[in-house]
Amino acid sequence: MKELLSFEQAPPFHVPLRFLLSAIPFGIAAGVLLMFSGDSLASRWTPTALALTHLMTVGLMLQAMCGALLQITPVAIGANVPAPTLLASVVHPCLLLGAICLVAAFLGAGEVFYFLGAIGLASGLLPFGLVALWALWRAPVRNPSRKALIVAVTGLLVTAVFGVALAVARGGGTVSPALVSTAAHFRMGWMVWGLALLSGASYLVVPMFQLTPQFPAPFQKFFVAGLAAAGLLVLWSPGHPAVDACLATLAASYAVVTLRLQRARRRPRVDSSFRFWQLALVSTCAAACLSLALPWLPDPSRAEVLLGLLVMVGGFDSVICGMMYKIVPFLTWLHLNNAGAKPLLMHHVIEESAMRIHLRLHAAALPPLLLTPWVPEMSVLAGALLAAAHIRQAHNMAIALGRYRERRKELVALP
Repeated sequence: MKELLSFEQAPPFHVPLRFLLSAIPFGIAAGVLLMFSGDSLASRWTPTALALTHLMTVGLMLQAMCGALLQITPVAIGANVPAPTLLASVVHPCLLLGAICLVAAFLGAGEVFYFLGAIGLASGLLPFGLVALWALWRAPVRNPSRKALIVAVTGLLVTAVFGVALAVARGGGTVSPALVSTAAHFRMGWMVWGLALLSGASYLVVPMFQLTPQFPAPFQKFFVAGLAAAGLLVLWSPGHPAVDACLATLAASYAVVTLRLQRARRRPRVDSSFRFWQLALVSTCAAACLSLALPWLPDPSRAEVLLGLLVMVGGFDSVICGMMYKIVPFLTWLHLNNAGAKPLLMHHVIEESAMRIHLRLHAAALPPLLLTPWVPEMSVLAGALLAAAHIRQAHNMAIALGRYRERRKELVALP
């Protein structure tokens, strides 16, 4: 795998880093909001639940995934993104503004904030998606990761179309009824954008960083095709039970296959990043099972909230934390090495003990969080632990950035 990496095509250090670091404050804000949510998580349609959902999705998840894509695409796929600094300087503030305005709108700031959120997100996602698709289409590497990332970026753009339409409609604007579909928006975002990007990245980073066997070639091939087909099914009939069964099967199969590969890893030592991945995969399996059971539940409202928490916090938040603890030390090592600075090993960028504190806080937040839809009093504890976990994550990233700057200063000071 390592011989396929094109380190010379890596974007400047600050390009992916600005997205990755911007994800963390949204996680802190989600924890704080959760502390004051009360019984608002009894339904996924309350203003607080919608705000919390979008703090995690267009805030934390979107920022982190865009940063990861900007790094993985040129290095691992050979898809050279043109003018990455210019692209990031346009996309990043638009996505930040869009996410903040949209969350503010859900919390009652006024209908104009729906329009501001829609404009900001559309202005950031359209150039990002088109440039990423163009780079991936021209990439010399033709492998399942490239195909998965093409499906992921396409899914992101479609998710954005539905999301912008929903925001405009909530703000009082006129939108085609065909685009006002929360069912399509949720399923395209979770499965086609989120899972496709996660699988495309996993084919590369899981064997490389966790020393597992490669994903089976037939699985890589047919899983990507399955995700593309699932996307078409979502557009055809997003609320059909067969669509949900297909999506749940894909999610569970990815999680099970990855867990089996992790059991066969060549590295006996288990670090915090690995545990974050395990939390994410187990949560994904649980979410898949719950989504299949929802139609048979007598009152699924609270269970729908549980499903969202499993997907967003148990699944994507966990795996993003795990990936950031590999990506940021890797970027630090790579750019210091390219600059000729004093060597700094990846596991010295952030100590395992520091990452373990974050892991324990994050894991401790999950049980009370998953009980919150039925026991509202748990929201205070769950929110405090989630906010504390992301504050610790911010502290750990500050350590990494500080050590990078120290080595760069040493390099400048050399005669």
